[in-house]
Amino acid sequence: MDIRKIKEEELDAASLSLANAFFMDPLQRYVFPDENDNREKSPLHFKAILNYGFLFGDVYTTDDIGGAVVWLRPGETDGSPDMAVAAGIDKLPYLLGAAEMDRFFNSIAFVEAFHKEDISIPHWYTMVVGVDPVHQGKGYGRKLLDPVIEKAAADGIPVYLETAQPTNVSFYQHLGFRILRDLIEPVSGLRLWTFQKD
Repeated sequence: MDIRKIKEEELDAASLSLANAFFMDPLQRYVFPDENDNREKSPLHFKAILNYGFLFGDVYTTDDIGGAVVWLRPGETDGSPDMAVAAGIDKLPYLLGAAEMDRFFNSIAFVEAFHKEDISIPHWYTMVVGVDPVHQGKGYGRKLLDPVIEKAAADGIPVYLETAQPTNVSFYQHLGFRILRDLIEPVSGLRLWTFQKD
């Protein structure tokens, strides 16, 4: 399986893979509680995140676009309003619904506050990683993460990520990540975990 940087013309296909990957994710289901909305709107949601990574980070995928990972580089994990506008994130409330995006951004703001507390030194940040269910269990997730994890280890730089999916906890621990925080977001009741790999 070849892992490589994504091409711009592949972002739409990758957004569909991520939407499929996160269809049962607790955070995504909280943001889009209606299943039809989830299926229809999630690809647009992930397209904006992929755009952000393509413009300001690194996005890796497989040759069949069966999954994708968005990385933010060390020293470049703090975004700006201009960067969000360039990626189209500012348009999400109009495209996907104001209430839906309020739920998303409020949940992200809650966990992001701990991100800033947990790790103040330069680090790689996994913005999102997902594998289409048709390819899960084939090693795609690990392969997508490997290039940057290996680079980070060689450079002595930590890696940080979060998840709201309970089944991901043991997966990340198996890759050598340690749990930093096990949290409950007070408004949604979502359980969220933060991880670091030293």
